[in-house]
Amino acid sequence: MRKISLEELNEKIKQRREQVDYAVNRFRIKSKDEGWTCKRSRPRNTDEIKALNYIARKTFRNELRDGKVLYDKERRVLSIVEYRRSQTPTS
Repeated sequence: MRKISLEELNEKIKQRREQVDYAVNRFRIKSKDEGWTCKRSRPRNTDEIKALNYIARKTFRNELRDGKVLYDKERRVLSIVEYRRSQTPTS
């Protein structure tokens, strides 16, 4: 088996990057024109579902703890601080 160094691998990637990006973009355009979508072709595995749910819950709890997401108990609404409108009254 041939061994390749990380530097050689990076050099090969740099050489082919433009060609690969072009081919991928052409494929995506062609796929959209022909009615293809990027839908999943198989259902998620139960372990995959558990892992994704765990990651989502952990991320959400961290955002709540850090104050990036607020919960309004009165209205029962979650709001993202970054996208929240100012609460100044309008006349």
